[in-house]
Amino acid sequence: MRSGAKRLRYTLEWVGLRWATKIVPLLPRSVCLFLARLLGTLGSLIDRRGRIVGLNNLEVALGSELTPAQRHRILRESYQYFAQTAIDL
Repeated sequence: MRSGAKRLRYTLEWVGLRWATKIVPLLPRSVCLFLARLLGTLGSLIDRRGRIVGLNNLEVALGSELTPAQRHRILRESYQYFAQTAIDL
């Protein structure tokens, strides 16, 4: 990633974080949970490298005990729980 692109990315992340620290505490719990599920689902779809690693880890740890659909569900829920923890903090 070029320096200008990195600078833009970091600026957008900083603005997003500042916005979240001001807005999230004002939201009702049900909205926070919905937001966490939404962001976790989006994260599991967008983070290609993390998704591949997570699915491979599930396959190594549990082998053929789970179907591919079950592994994808577990991975998506993992991202959702991470997002919920971040929002809770």
